[in-house]
Amino acid sequence: MTARRRLSGPQRRAQILDVTRRIVVEQGYHAVSIERVAEECGVTRTVIYQQFESLPGLLVALVDREIEHAFAGFREAAARPVHPDEDPFTSALAGILDAVDAAPATWRMFMLPAEGGPPELHQRLARARAVTRSHLHRITGHAADPELSIRVLHAVADELVRLRLTDPDHHSTERLLAQARRIARATLGTATAQP
Repeated sequence: MTARRRLSGPQRRAQILDVTRRIVVEQGYHAVSIERVAEECGVTRTVIYQQFESLPGLLVALVDREIEHAFAGFREAAARPVHPDEDPFTSALAGILDAVDAAPATWRMFMLPAEGGPPELHQRLARARAVTRSHLHRITGHAADPELSIRVLHAVADELVRLRLTDPDHHSTERLLAQARRIARATLGTATAQP
């Protein structure tokens, strides 16, 4: 067990969630136990139980914290002003890729989810897909077939983010955005609606 550090309640909670996130990202939800998290944090199991009550409570708290971080990055990306020479899809994707680079472990939890997550994970993922499609609906309003355009652009965005997460050296932001730009042009044509 590592030496204990005096942390405030919120600092200790953040430390516990950070350790749990690392375990989930590296080894999956099945590798998380109260004993393991307590040992890696240098605290007793009682401290974990005081903060989260149970293992499912810990996992749900982790999912909720990380989805809020991801949503904050998404909202910031969606609110970016679109340069006159850029399409709104590629502009928003550029912001999302910045958020991915700033917090890859957070985005891995949702874009490359490990098996065995709590049911709440899948509920949050469904909510995230709905928010993304709502944003894409604003972008594709003038496309020839908005419904299919939303589906295509959503699939493209998901795949480009996964490529950035899994092989960032081979899939630079510039390369991914160039591809997004080509696909957006083909999908949206010249009649792109500004969000």
